[in-house]
Amino acid sequence: MELEKLIQGPGWPVTYNADGLATVHNSDFTRDPKFAEAYALGSATLAGTPFAHVDFRWRVFICCWAAQQAKITGGDFVECGVNTGAYSRAIIHYIDFKDMDRKFYLLDTYEGIPVEQIGVDELARGIGGYSKYYPDCFEQVCQTFGSFKNARIIRGRVPDTLEQIDSNEIAYVSIDMNIAKPEIAAGEYLWPRMVRGAILVLDDYGWRPHIGQKQAWDELAHQWGLRVLALPTGQGLLIKP
Repeated sequence: MELEKLIQGPGWPVTYNADGLATVHNSDFTRDPKFAEAYALGSATLAGTPFAHVDFRWRVFICCWAAQQAKITGGDFVECGVNTGAYSRAIIHYIDFKDMDRKFYLLDTYEGIPVEQIGVDELARGIGGYSKYYPDCFEQVCQTFGSFKNARIIRGRVPDTLEQIDSNEIAYVSIDMNIAKPEIAAGEYLWPRMVRGAILVLDDYGWRPHIGQKQAWDELAHQWGLRVLALPTGQGLLIKP
């Protein structure tokens, strides 16, 4: 009984409760000054959008952690599904990316999800209505990342734009496109170019409206002989063997 009470954490204060995740476990990364600066820079890109007041620190930290590992591994960075650049802007600050001899490829339409790529099941789950959350942000992104010489802003639909990634050594990939078709196409294209130990972060993997993406990624991971690590943030994680 004493062990059961200890595991359940009687009287322990909640340390984090936001973005679908609540826990009593250690969350001291939220008090790290470097991360706080990185998160502030990332979240500032969302000012004036429907996401402006969303607390998604844990998801941003997962991306920053993965990018830190990729910094050690060696290789370029890719983000498919950038929107205003909240994740990538936080990463650039957190790992001092501007001082690295790497490229950061930022791929997006910068105006929402292409309707013709949305599957029937995804339309039934209301994902077609997401467009209202993603107004044209291309000029804003150009301003946000214009001072970073190693950032490459690529506008257009995935997979049409993937060939503009002129790198065969990729250490970090973030995929957040809200629908399965372009995500799986990106995975199939990028995985062979990812170095050993490279990390792939799937932003939508565990979120209820995106079950189609989860199923598609599970199938693709199985083909690679792997299994996606489901995170309580709603993200998924794969590491290249």
